[in-house]
Amino acid sequence: MADALTQLGFASWLSVLIASSIKVTLILVGGSVGMMFLTWYERRSISYMQDRRGPNRVGPQGLLQPISEAIKTMTKEDATPREADKIVHFLAPVVMLGATVLSFAVIPWGRMFPVDLNAAVLFVIATGGLHSIGMMMAGWGSNNKFALLGGMRGVAQLISYEIPQVMAIIPVVLMTGSMSLQKIVEAQNDFGGLGWYVFSPVGLLGFALFFTASLAEGERTPFDIPEADSEIIAGYMTEYSGMKFAVFYLSNYMSNLAVCFITATLYLGGGNGPGVDALGGFAGGLLSLIYFLLKSFALFFVMVLIRATVPRLRVDQLMSFAWKFLLPLVLVNILSASFWVALLRWDQQWPQLTEWFGAPSTADATNWGRLAIAVGLTLLINAGAVALIMRLTNRNVQKHLYTTDEELALGLS
Repeated sequence: MADALTQLGFASWLSVLIASSIKVTLILVGGSVGMMFLTWYERRSISYMQDRRGPNRVGPQGLLQPISEAIKTMTKEDATPREADKIVHFLAPVVMLGATVLSFAVIPWGRMFPVDLNAAVLFVIATGGLHSIGMMMAGWGSNNKFALLGGMRGVAQLISYEIPQVMAIIPVVLMTGSMSLQKIVEAQNDFGGLGWYVFSPVGLLGFALFFTASLAEGERTPFDIPEADSEIIAGYMTEYSGMKFAVFYLSNYMSNLAVCFITATLYLGGGNGPGVDALGGFAGGLLSLIYFLLKSFALFFVMVLIRATVPRLRVDQLMSFAWKFLLPLVLVNILSASFWVALLRWDQQWPQLTEWFGAPSTADATNWGRLAIAVGLTLLINAGAVALIMRLTNRNVQKHLYTTDEELALGLS
C-alpha cells in the first residue's frame, strides 16, 4: 500500500504513515466487530453446554445483544478516583491495547504476510510482555488496595506463564532454523500441505504446552485469576468503567484471538492445507486464508469449551502448575527437538554421513528411516517425561491429602 501511495506522488514517509494508519484502523475496527461476534458466540455456546439460555431477547437469537451492550458501555459514566494517578490510570488500557495491536503486525493471514520480520517470533514475545506493564499500571494508578493486589497477582501470573510459553516456541525455531513466521509456515508445507509440526511428537507436546500457557497469558479459564470478580472485586480493573473498561475488554479478546492465530501459525501450518498449491494464485491464497481462519476459530472454540467445563484454579495451584508441570516438560521438549534436528540434519555437520545415508531433503528410503527413528525417539522421551511428571504431581497431591488426614485425626487442624 505504501508503494502504491508513493507512485501516486506522496512522499515516502507520508506514504508509510498513511498506510500504517489505515492498517491500524482496520485492525481496531475488525477487532471491535470481531469481539462483538465472539462475545455473542461464546455466551451462546456456553449456555448450550450448560443447558441454560444465553442472550436471546435482543434481536433474533440475541444477535443484537452485543450492540446494545456496546451502546450501554459507551454512554456509561467514565469515573476516575479522586486520589488516583490520572495519567497512569488513563494510559494503562492504552498500553494493553497497543501491545495487542502490535502483535497483529506480523501475523500471517494464509499466504498474506503484513510484515515479514526475521525476528517475528521475538517481536510477538516482546509485545506480549507489555501486557504485564499495562496491568501493573492499572493496579498502581487506581490508588486502590484491591486493584493493586489484583495487578500484582496478575503480573506474577503472566511472568510465571510467559517463561514456559516462550520456551515452548524454541523447538519450532530449532526445527525451522529461523524466527520468521513466513519461513515457519513454509517449512510446514510438506506432504501435500499437511507437514504441520503438531503431527510430530515434538510439535504435539509444544502445541499443548504453548496453548496452555497462552490461556494464562490471555486470562482465560481456568487461569482467569487477574479478573477474579468473585474474589477481589474485579482485580486490576476495579476502578475502571465506561470506555476504559471496554478497552480492557477489547484488549483481552483481541489478545485471545491473536493467541489462536499464532498457535495456528506455529503448530498447525498456518494457511497450509490440501489443494492450496494445486490451485495457486488468487484461488490458492483465498483457500489458504479459509484454512487459517478455520484453524484459528477451532482453537477459540477449545477456549470456550474449557471455560464451560473447567473450574478456576487457586493461586497456589496456578503457580505450582506453571513451575512444576509446564516448565519441566518444556525443557524436555527442547531436548527432544535437539535430537530431532540432529537426526534429520546431521548432513550439515558431517557431510560424510550424507554420502553414506543420503540427504535429508530427498524422499528416499533412508530419509524415511531417519524420520521414523526421530519420531520414535522423541515420542519415547516426551511420553516418558509426561508420565513421570504426572506421577510425581499425583504423588505430591496424595501426600498432602494423607498429611491432612493425619492432622485431622490428631486434632492438629
